Amino acid sequence: MSAEELSELEKNILKKIKPSLEEYKKIHSIYDKIKSILEETLREHGVEAEPSLQGSIAKDTWLSGERDLDVFVLFPSNWSREDIEEKGFTILLEAAKKIGSYQVRYAEHPYVRVFIDDVEADIVPAIKITDTKDIRTAVDRTPFHTKYVLENLPPDKRDHVRLLKKFMKNIGVYGAEVKVKGFSGYFTEILVITYGSFRKVLEAASKWRPPVFINTIGKTNGQDIKKIFSRLKRKYPDAVIYAPDPVDPERNVAASVSLKSLAIFSLASRCYLMNPSEEFFFEKQDTVPYSDLIVELDSSERELLFLLFPITKDLPPDVLWGEIDRIRDRLVKLLENYGFEVIYSSTWSNEKNLAIIGVELERIRAPLLKYYEGPPYHITNRAESFIRKHLNKAVAGPWITEDGILAALSPRRYSYVLDILVERIMEYNVAPDFKKTMPIITTIEGLYVLASRDKGVLKWLTKIVLRKSNWMKYCIL
Repeated sequence: MSAEELSELEKNILKKIKPSLEEYKKIHSIYDKIKSILEETLREHGVEAEPSLQGSIAKDTWLSGERDLDVFVLFPSNWSREDIEEKGFTILLEAAKKIGSYQVRYAEHPYVRVFIDDVEADIVPAIKITDTKDIRTAVDRTPFHTKYVLENLPPDKRDHVRLLKKFMKNIGVYGAEVKVKGFSGYFTEILVITYGSFRKVLEAASKWRPPVFINTIGKTNGQDIKKIFSRLKRKYPDAVIYAPDPVDPERNVAASVSLKSLAIFSLASRCYLMNPSEEFFFEKQDTVPYSDLIVELDSSERELLFLLFPITKDLPPDVLWGEIDRIRDRLVKLLENYGFEVIYSSTWSNEKNLAIIGVELERIRAPLLKYYEGPPYHITNRAESFIRKHLNKAVAGPWITEDGILAALSPRRYSYVLDILVERIMEYNVAPDFKKTMPIITTIEGLYVLASRDKGVLKWLTKIVLRKSNWMKYCIL
């Protein structure tokens, strides 16, 4: 079997994840209804704008069970951002009220999410342009992405994209949003276009070592690909993958991918190629009973703490997750600065009224005394500083070791983690929308009510406690 072909396993997976004829009919019927109402409302306002289907449904790379529509309304090119946000959004809001239930959402500018049956449709205002150089907002680029994929992804390769998306979803790396820091739907399509098939993408990914450079634009019309990569490196210094956007080569389409997501995808790709299994596409167990988690922690004497933050504002998901991650990062650094090793940390939120940070520590209590190793005796300034710091508070020392190093045995500033969390809250609770909130600090026992009411919490706790992926057993021959 060539890497271009699908195996019997992959064909069977595809039967489960490809939308049925009924799903196609339903989703396009709902789109037609939304489009009709939008066109009617635009006519009533005398505005010439074009409703347009975008996203994975427009490109026919969506998965069975997905109920998300992306409907763009392309307003005239002479409209400003202010026109879009004021006049354009007002028209969309009026149309949404005719369609049914709706929510106002916010990204770079406001848009409307409408609900029909079990389908969510985002109605997004954008400006109709003919050249990517004229882009004024991030969403203006989307129609170019759709056009590029439709022109460059052969129909028989759309199923390869579906397999890749499902593979990534299952291992937890699908999605460019801050919550995931993974691969966008557009990037998965670009990968299949670039490499040619699902298996060829996995073969390439199995060998990835950061930084990864992917030539997604082929012949560059006279542009040196090395120069393009060089500019992308300057523009995106923290990226682990560099892949020029084919419709806008100065943009890194892989900028959202974190090192963790790259590592998971690369390892899973290698393991799948070695031992293909359905479990790379479908996890068999999402949760274990809460009581079993307690038994696991008690029997292994592990130390987990949780910080519960109330959400008091209606925040866009990317803002919310960005702020929670920022608090988590500062918290981990603070604890480690005081000598408490953080083994693992994770975040969860229902994106409505609660966010939780979970940390596992090597210990939550430490000995009252700590051995401090200072600089060599001959580094004058640092040696004097060390002596000054420990001379009066050390219970032993400062002394000079056999290696000529200054040392002291002094009391710890903190020997109990909870004291740090309470007394140093301003040093880790730094996110602007959470600064005025006081977290509730608890152990896993304190999450019983939450876990019994919200399956999402229990699924997250299972992940934190077990931290094991079913597919990883296929990494061994």
